[in-house]
Amino acid sequence: MRAIVWKGGQNFQVEQVLAPRAAPGRIVARVEAAAVCGSDSHLDDFGAVPPLIPGHEAAGVVVEVGQGVHGLACGDRVAFDPVQRCGTCWCCTQGIEHLCANYRHLGDRQTPGCWAEYVAIDAANAHSLPEALGFQAACLTEPAAVCYHSLRRGALQPGQRVLIIGDGPFGFLHAQIAVALGAGLVIVAGHYDERLKRIAATTPCLVCNTRTQDLASLLSKEVGPPGVDLAVEATGSGSAPNLAIHALRPRGTLVIFSYIWQPQSLAMNLIHMNEINVAGSCRSRQTYRPVLEMIGAGKINTAAIIDLRSPLEGCLGVMQSLRQKKAEIFKAVFLPQQKMIAH
Repeated sequence: MRAIVWKGGQNFQVEQVLAPRAAPGRIVARVEAAAVCGSDSHLDDFGAVPPLIPGHEAAGVVVEVGQGVHGLACGDRVAFDPVQRCGTCWCCTQGIEHLCANYRHLGDRQTPGCWAEYVAIDAANAHSLPEALGFQAACLTEPAAVCYHSLRRGALQPGQRVLIIGDGPFGFLHAQIAVALGAGLVIVAGHYDERLKRIAATTPCLVCNTRTQDLASLLSKEVGPPGVDLAVEATGSGSAPNLAIHALRPRGTLVIFSYIWQPQSLAMNLIHMNEINVAGSCRSRQTYRPVLEMIGAGKINTAAIIDLRSPLEGCLGVMQSLRQKKAEIFKAVFLPQQKMIAH
């Protein structure tokens, strides 16, 4: 089969590799759509070892079912939860199996991912799609699911005021899901006018470019004291958590959603004096079904997020565009069953 193989650094090549087979308890699916996550550009940083097939945001069709699999059959349309659990570690036995100590993650370590014509995955990680949901929309189930989990970790309640720091795909998804869950006011802060304009045009959220606007002044005008109820760090910037802490009301909640590569010291005095709650959010737990329902109902506008679509052979151009046109592009999706037309 054809697959994008990561060779290290930013080197991605399309190669012919062996197609997977369905081991007991697993299925093989034909991948119809596979999105690019920001983490796919940081495989070295996360300790992955090349060569490796990346990709963990995907949807497709079941083509082979392993021994002992029940509830799935060939022809079923599914989205994938990439975090495959061991079922026996402390986390798995305590109901936080998404933090499994022995997890196998699609496109990470030595687990082949979804940037390929076919992928193998534990059957428990394949979630059936609503009948009318297309594959390109469904491949964003995983990024939407982790955002839903993040807002759940923040205990978002209807009517609450929410600040989302980050205008990338995850910021956009957080904004849409917060609105769908009944947030009273959502403010998205970021750095790129093009992205913020699209968020403002497709959601009822307020936006703020923190490079050219004063976030504190906007919060004072639109929220006032005592501050927002919930703030989500969705950018990976070391300065973002403190920006959020200063915006929160007493006993407000900060959710650290993104992996922060260069963390800064937190404003511990404010955390202490205002009894700020700080919660981490990693991966997702039991969020696929509600997210699939949201996407199917149009409460998550996936079409507004996907900017590039390409066969596997266009991988180098796609990855280059994502690096060079960050202000304009939210999400890219590979279509593994399509082939590049020669000119």
